[in-house]
Amino acid sequence: MPVELPYPQRETAAPKAPRPIIWLMIFLIILAIGMITMLLTWPKDQPTYTPWFWVRLLLLPALAGSLAFGFRQLYYEQESKRYEAKNMQLAADRAEAIQFAREPLSIVSSAYLSALGGSDVAIEIAKKAQALQSQKSAVGSAVVRHTRLERIGNLSEGDRYEACFVELLERMDETLSVLPERVPLEVYLQIPHDADWDDIQAQWSCCWSEFGYRPVEAAPLSNEEGVMALDAWLDIEGGPALEKFALFVAVQLDSSPRPNGAEAATALLFGWAPLVMRKGLTSKAFLHRPVDARDDTVRDALERALIWGDAEAGQVHDLWQAGLERADKAALLDASSDLESGVSEGEGFPGVHDIDVAIGDAGIDAAWLAIALAAEHAVLTAKSQVMASRERSLRLAVIQPAGVSQEAKQ
Repeated sequence: MPVELPYPQRETAAPKAPRPIIWLMIFLIILAIGMITMLLTWPKDQPTYTPWFWVRLLLLPALAGSLAFGFRQLYYEQESKRYEAKNMQLAADRAEAIQFAREPLSIVSSAYLSALGGSDVAIEIAKKAQALQSQKSAVGSAVVRHTRLERIGNLSEGDRYEACFVELLERMDETLSVLPERVPLEVYLQIPHDADWDDIQAQWSCCWSEFGYRPVEAAPLSNEEGVMALDAWLDIEGGPALEKFALFVAVQLDSSPRPNGAEAATALLFGWAPLVMRKGLTSKAFLHRPVDARDDTVRDALERALIWGDAEAGQVHDLWQAGLERADKAALLDASSDLESGVSEGEGFPGVHDIDVAIGDAGIDAAWLAIALAAEHAVLTAKSQVMASRERSLRLAVIQPAGVSQEAKQ
């Protein structure tokens, strides 16, 4: 569930101080009314040169006007204190919410497969490398603009998934083999909705067992939830449910090519940052709480992602986007410009890295691949990165290099 970020009072206006000119006029009116009333009600048989006459004529009306002003000033001071106290409480709540929301997850290990390869792809995409091209389908003669994982292109569909799993696990084996046995480990598997879950899960379990890891049953990750599963993890305030490792594996393989589509596979091993530090493991980078833009404007969502990521807009020069619609891309550039982000600087926006242009739309793997490439680039540049992808809705997140995250320093 997204963290609610308290803001200073917007609907309630700050109390207004009494305006001197208006209250001078009110004082004079009260004084005049009091004097006229006194003169009309003064007994005709009573002398006017007595002290009581002048007290009633001048002092009492002046006292009434002063009391009216005094009560107004007292009301203003009390409301101002109440307003200020509420703002101070909101500021304290806001600071507490930001501190909680900025807790990152460590990216302990990652592996990916794409048409551009399985390593150093981030720097290739940053250089505007492209593998997406029109080519014949592997299952027919139609020419479709797409990319495939050529290394497993000639295998049957079931064997292709198994080959992906084996290669991903081989690349992560060094880290997975040294995870502390007593720390909970969860595995989530995300595959296309039309794939046979039972068959693919069985293949995953077989591959997992062959590597000799402890028994862990892979749970399905819905395409609607996607990277927001990390948000749900970070919502936990303590205990074993928070202090764990979790492996997220997403594989997008196509029985027939999708126009402008891409086959890709990504595995990301996350751990709660303080736990990773205590266990002496190395963090490649830090992923901060993802933001779902479903109920916000793109500008507000991007601003919130930067707040969660403890990143200044002007210091963020790289945006990794995947699986976005054309309107999303335009809105992100507008939002970056409004926030004066470094992403919007330079001719042709060199800081915008469009994975769809490079290899095609990686489907259910788009967001995870964007995270993996952003983390890879964060390691190379030691600079903050932003990831944007559309799953059920537009999702954004900040990835910090391990040496920059403020939370890691704590």
